Amino acid sequence: MSKEVLRAIAGIDTFPVISLVLFVTVFALAVLRAFCMDRQTVERMAALPLHEDGGPQGPSFIEGASRGA
Repeated sequence: MSKEVLRAIAGIDTFPVISLVLFVTVFALAVLRAFCMDRQTVERMAALPLHEDGGPQGPSFIEGASRGA
């Protein structure tokens, strides 16, 4: 039944094309942004889950827990 309902909608065949183009565009922009980042930004972002202040020089959560802080 749902196949007949979807076939009756005018212009339904354009939605898969639009979604594919949108996905490829967003994916390409994300890859392009990742390759265009400078090294300092990549290192700072890589350290974000490990440090409280987001920088590589700050204390980590594990170090603070081991000192009883």
